[in-house]
Amino acid sequence: MKMNSESSLDKLLREGKIRKQSTDVNHLNSLLNSAHQNLLSAKYNLEGGFLETAFKSAYDGLLQVSRVVLLLNGYRPDDGEQHKTTFIAAEIILGGDFKELIERIGRYRIKRNEAVYQPVDFISRNETIGIIDSAKEYWLAVKKILREKNNQLELFDL
Repeated sequence: MKMNSESSLDKLLREGKIRKQSTDVNHLNSLLNSAHQNLLSAKYNLEGGFLETAFKSAYDGLLQVSRVVLLLNGYRPDDGEQHKTTFIAAEIILGGDFKELIERIGRYRIKRNEAVYQPVDFISRNETIGIIDSAKEYWLAVKKILREKNNQLELFDL
């Protein structure tokens, strides 16, 4: 992590948005397994025409992968905006190369929130394909980083 990343994470700590937490590799592997299941489910449900279910499954997979990034680095979200905070902290940890992708995921986060709490909006096939493609892109990039960080992680192929 660069100095700027450390100061950004320190700021999130001071604001009470994240807290330090150590996690064992078994928990991380359970999260990765769940993320894998969600991403497979997203593709399956897209093929079956269940767009909202596919969208939410892809989102959940993205969230779980991002939680692994935080936990592997000794942090967890600790505020009322845990999804948003997870992606903010993941971007800080992963670095600037992930900025555009995580901004895109942030838009999906808002869309998913609307689908859950204001289910009058319609999730299109293109949006569902978009989140699944973004999830794959994100996983492939994060997977390389996770492999370097801890060789005990059970990394999956999509």
